[in-house]
Amino acid sequence: MSLLFINNTGLASVSSVNRVLPPPVHKVPAPDIIALSEIKPAHSICLTFDDGPDPLYTPKILDVLADHQAKATFFVLGKAAEQFPHLVEQILQAGHSIGNHTYSHRHPWVMSSEQAKQEVVQTNLVINTIAGITPRWFRPPFGRLRTAMRVQAHSEQMTTVLWSRSIIDWGFCGTKVGITRRLDQIKSGDIVLMHDGRPGHNHPDITYQCLPGFLRALADKCLVARNLDEVIYRAD
Repeated sequence: MSLLFINNTGLASVSSVNRVLPPPVHKVPAPDIIALSEIKPAHSICLTFDDGPDPLYTPKILDVLADHQAKATFFVLGKAAEQFPHLVEQILQAGHSIGNHTYSHRHPWVMSSEQAKQEVVQTNLVINTIAGITPRWFRPPFGRLRTAMRVQAHSEQMTTVLWSRSIIDWGFCGTKVGITRRLDQIKSGDIVLMHDGRPGHNHPDITYQCLPGFLRALADKCLVARNLDEVIYRAD
């Protein structure tokens, strides 16, 4: 049975809104041959780092990425970006891309629709104040798709990005052995969830230790770590 209907205010239901929103991106899409002739997305992976910027681990991860000429996308929290604006600038200056990961990382389902919307709005304002740009990418906390957040992100011309593979660098599974094993399983086209920030039970310290060996092995697998801007073409 379809849940699509128009309510008595004349507004479309949540189901109809979700129908017109573009689906979240989980993997590197097939290449646009004309637009991306110089890029080979079929051999690309996208490393994404959530919950930063962090004054201890973001600079360390940036150094490792630079050592191996790898690019990534950092989904920043507005609150952390306000505290450490110089790290947002460093991320961009190093050729990485920035995404909106909401202001406070509150679970999307424990707030009102207006609060959910403001989590997106406020973070874009912070990033724009620091860097003079509006992010192209949005990722909701915990990967939970709250309609109010998705609608706001879409209205600000952001694409919602989730992931195809998580290295699970948090909680009791976030061990060096486990993270190393999951990094080794990454394949062409994967968008990889990682963390450079320390909220909750994240282990960016272990991720940082595992990154050099993983990045050294990419060439042997004919893989290149690129940021989302490089592999997802979108006409502006």
